[in-house]
Amino acid sequence: MLATMAANVAQSFLVGIRRRWLLGLSRALSAVGGVWLLTEIGQVISDDLASWLKNNGQTFFALVFLAALLGFLSYVYEPRKITFKIPTIDSYITIKFGDIFAEDANWLFSVNEFFDSRLGDVISSRSVHGQFITKIFAGDEIRFRAAVDTSLRGTNGTDIPRPGLPSTAYKIGTTAILQNGSRRAFLVALSKTDLRTHKAYADVPMLWDAMTGGLESVLHHGSGDPLAMPLMGNGLSGINVDPQHLLRLITLRLVDYGRKYGIPKQVRIIVHDDCFEHIDLREIKRDWMTR
Repeated sequence: MLATMAANVAQSFLVGIRRRWLLGLSRALSAVGGVWLLTEIGQVISDDLASWLKNNGQTFFALVFLAALLGFLSYVYEPRKITFKIPTIDSYITIKFGDIFAEDANWLFSVNEFFDSRLGDVISSRSVHGQFITKIFAGDEIRFRAAVDTSLRGTNGTDIPRPGLPSTAYKIGTTAILQNGSRRAFLVALSKTDLRTHKAYADVPMLWDAMTGGLESVLHHGSGDPLAMPLMGNGLSGINVDPQHLLRLITLRLVDYGRKYGIPKQVRIIVHDDCFEHIDLREIKRDWMTR
C-alpha cells in the first residue's frame, strides 16, 4: 500500500515536471521574490531582523531555497483527483484515477450491442465488460447472460445470426439494469461488433447516444445514488479519440444531460492508471471552474 502511494506521488511529480517545468520555475522565482520583498521591508522596520539576517545568512538562503522548491513542487504536482460543481445545478463531477470496482456506487458500464458474455475470443478479460463478468459473476457467463436477458425482456432488437452466440443486437443506448447487492449496474450498448473477428468499434455519435440512454436509465432507476463510470470508449470499443479529448466529451455530455434532465448529485469518472500520462486533470477542472 505504502509502496503504491509512493509510486503514485513520484509519478505525479515526474509527469508534472515534464509538462510544467518552465511555469513551475516561474512560480519558484515568484516565491523567492515574495520572500525577498518581505525581508527587505522587515529589515527597515526591525533592527532585530536585520541583525539576525546579518548573522544567519546561510540559514536565510536555505529558507529562501526551500520556499522556491516548495513553490516549484506545489505547482508542477499532477493531481490524481479533481472535483467540480456543474454550473447551474447541484451536482458534482469527480474525476480520479483508480479502480472502478472499488467504488461504492451504482455503475455505468459500456458493452457491445449483443451484450455478449463469452470471455476470451469475444469479450476480453482485460476490458471493463470482461472484468465485470469475472468480478461480479465469478466468471459465470451463463448467469451473467441470464441476468441480462431478464433485464432486457420485452426490449426490441434485431436478429442477426451468430452461431453459438447471442443473436439479438440492440440499439445503441439500450441499457440493461443488473442488481449488485444494494447497488445497481447499468450496462449500456455502446459499440458494434464485427461478426467475423468479434472486434468492437464505435464512434463519437455512438458514444453520445450510449450516454444518453445510460443516463436516462440512471435517472429513472438509480434512486439518486452516487454513480461511477469508467472512461467509456477508451478501451477496446474502438473510439479513436485521445483520452484527454474523450474525457472532455464525456464530461460535456454529463453536464449537458444534467442541466436538461438531472443526474445524481455525485458522479465519478474513474480512469485507469494507464492513462495518467495522457490526461491533464488540471485543464479539465480549469475549463469548468471558469464557467
